[in-house]
Amino acid sequence: MMMKNRVLLIIVTVLLLSACLSDNNQQQNVSTQKKLNTHVWSVEKINEWYDQYPFLAGGNYVPVSAINQLEMWQEETFDPERIDFEFEKAAAVGMNTMRVFLHDLAWKQDPQGFFKRVDRFLEISEKHDIHIMFVIFDGVWNPYPRAGKQPAPVPHVHNSGWVQSPGRAILEDPNKQDELKQYVQAVISRYKDDDRVLIWDLFNEPDMATVGNFGEDTDVPEMPAERKKATSLALLKKTFVWVREIDPSQPLTVGVWGDPTWIDQPDDIETFSLTNSDVISFHSYSGPEETEKMLAGLKKYNRPIMCTEYMARSNNSTFEGILPVFHKSKVAAYHWGLFSGKSQTIYPWSSWEKTFTAEPKLWHHDVFRNDGTPFDSKETELIKKLTTN
Repeated sequence: MMMKNRVLLIIVTVLLLSACLSDNNQQQNVSTQKKLNTHVWSVEKINEWYDQYPFLAGGNYVPVSAINQLEMWQEETFDPERIDFEFEKAAAVGMNTMRVFLHDLAWKQDPQGFFKRVDRFLEISEKHDIHIMFVIFDGVWNPYPRAGKQPAPVPHVHNSGWVQSPGRAILEDPNKQDELKQYVQAVISRYKDDDRVLIWDLFNEPDMATVGNFGEDTDVPEMPAERKKATSLALLKKTFVWVREIDPSQPLTVGVWGDPTWIDQPDDIETFSLTNSDVISFHSYSGPEETEKMLAGLKKYNRPIMCTEYMARSNNSTFEGILPVFHKSKVAAYHWGLFSGKSQTIYPWSSWEKTFTAEPKLWHHDVFRNDGTPFDSKETELIKKLTTN
């Protein structure tokens, strides 16, 4: 009988401890959310901030000489002369902003050199009156990034060398996630009052769980979708806290993407992104009608809206069809790509499965050829018309 009482006591004690821990976790989550919400810019403040800018239009940027973010920012392959040339061509057709991806490994291997190169990049952007949206983390494509020499492009394959930041080994380990705080706060602290930086995009497509084609690494394993969603949401929450602690003068955003169920039925990660972003951002590679529906659903937040990815010609997302829609509602517009280069995003997504042997007649993304000639001068004329009126 004594033994039964002891067992019962142990069970009750364990249950009480579990309940206490669960309650503490819930209280911490509520406390964190309250802390985040108190830092979100008011509707009045963020709209006043946005009103100072003209219609913002530009691209998601990586130079022709870089296959991915690491090749763009590492010392051996950083290419300021080429960036200067490409920004000159972009500014000449009216582009006034660029969305640019950073990478935690580029900072980790050489913090001082990394910042020296970012400083030089911002000098070039300022020279051409191009405002920069920096992206801190990216959940898309190869989950196993490695610093150092990057692979050559797989011929005729869309974005064959793009890498995630952070990689899977960090993303799925809470303790390793916490080590990223130093990187995040170092970057934000350095540029928190730099008016060349327009806005911070904290995490691109954080829960993307479909890998592309990476040549020899085609079959690299990605985390299961639900696990990646959970680990990415955990890092996203931490990142917002880390950045809000620094309190940058620029606003924050994280975009919603994919099937626009986020209009009426956002999941956990979409709800968190929409609730904690100062500026609402989204991706659309759909045609004009579908894109207008997305805009209508996002206007209920009464905040500025930015489309941080669009324009896939072979998917009916074109400058002619989409850019006037954004201009009419003053939605900042960031098409994918700028110059045809090592990212090879002139090739369609189908190049991961279908073999291409030559340049496609209709480019999927990108605007300029290597020499600065537009793929279609009607597109660049439209950009210039809408950004100067």
